[in-house]
Amino acid sequence: MKRNTLIRALCALLCAALFIGTCSVLFSAVGAAAPEDAVLVDAGAVLAEDEFDAVPAAVELVDAETAPAPNIFRQGLDWVFRTFGFLGFIFDPYQFTIINQKPVFQFFLGFNDFYDILPWVVNVWTDTIKCEFNYEGKDWRIQLWKGGYGLFLATGGEIGIYNKSQNLRGEHYRCPSSQNDWLYLTYTMYNRGQMLFTRPSPYLVGDEGPYWWAPGYKILSICTDFLSKPRKNVIMDAEIEFKDSAMAKKFIGELEKKGFKPLAKGATMSIKTPETYILLSNKKSVRLIWQNVSEGLY
Repeated sequence: MKRNTLIRALCALLCAALFIGTCSVLFSAVGAAAPEDAVLVDAGAVLAEDEFDAVPAAVELVDAETAPAPNIFRQGLDWVFRTFGFLGFIFDPYQFTIINQKPVFQFFLGFNDFYDILPWVVNVWTDTIKCEFNYEGKDWRIQLWKGGYGLFLATGGEIGIYNKSQNLRGEHYRCPSSQNDWLYLTYTMYNRGQMLFTRPSPYLVGDEGPYWWAPGYKILSICTDFLSKPRKNVIMDAEIEFKDSAMAKKFIGELEKKGFKPLAKGATMSIKTPETYILLSNKKSVRLIWQNVSEGLY
């Protein structure tokens, strides 16, 4: 067994001991509520092969007042998160997903590569893509993550927007202090052919809009290949609306360096076209399908 694989396996075993009690409680509660969950939109239903192409990067907002009510267990989790805050995270009871509000405490910490080393302590194993370029006199980093999040017993993803002045040395980026530097971030996560959730949530009013960081973690959607690199079972279908076409093209240039290719003429973008991108008709939004690229340290 390779050394890195052995380390990952040992960390997984240690974390499993911490999570087994929570896991058993959650599984029993969710299992009892299965009939009600079946009527929710895309709550992890397996997609037929001919449906893959029809799934967009974004889902239209659903009126929460007319959407099927979450079961009591999900309502309880929702109340707990909204009452106690949990460092700025909230619970989407319709998609059974943990997401963030704006702002969250991480905003004040900025971002650098060292932060990507820390999550393995809590059994988080993710692939990442880092796209760095200069725009409007600032150094920018657009970073994406996908994989297994053991702390939440979940599979999920994230998109983060960071920048810094060109005059600042080092690789520590700031979270954009001006909302003018926030971008519209949309993505849909898949695990083993199942559509897990979308951001913005189609149910939560206020989740739509620009972000500097958009994480999402689908509870109990265990990432079965979290010890692998890349985690090919986990796919992100993302769309980022940049400030203008010049910024979008710089991002595309970074994607191409990592092996992404423009979608073939006449082809339909779907999770069956990994490592492809397309510049949308507004000339400033880029949609991409990410599966096989991994720049992470673990």
